Amino acid sequence: MSSTDNWLEHEHSLYENLLLQCQDAVESEDWGTTDLLFKEMLDSLKRHMALEEEVLYPAYESSPHAPQGPTQALRAEHDQIVRLVTDTAQVIKSRGSDQVLECLLQLETQMIKHHEKEEDIFLPMASHILAAKREEISRKLANFDVSKSARKWDI
Repeated sequence: MSSTDNWLEHEHSLYENLLLQCQDAVESEDWGTTDLLFKEMLDSLKRHMALEEEVLYPAYESSPHAPQGPTQALRAEHDQIVRLVTDTAQVIKSRGSDQVLECLLQLETQMIKHHEKEEDIFLPMASHILAAKREEISRKLANFDVSKSARKWDI
């Protein structure tokens, strides 16, 4: 979080950077590093999605001034990203550099599109709409226990 008007800023660049590092490791056929980087990205992504799906989106959806629809689209994109992550994890096990790079590129492309929608449209709008609940939402985000997340991953 920051002190800017968009207090719901996210660290999307973290996931994008981890994917780029993972691509570099695959190109070098450094599979140990690939596994570690992909797991780090996965663990961070699980927490990120859980915070959005279980704290931020419900808070937004419960506001009478919030246009309905954006969170449904973002949740659907989360589902697509989860499928791509799951597929990529399986392909990484094959140790086929070309196939892994193709999967990582597809995942990166989808994540960037999703992040742009959140950062350019949803988060500024949600920051404004939820401003009166800023302290409560910030506290929930800070204290969220990802181990109790509703989304189950097959990885």
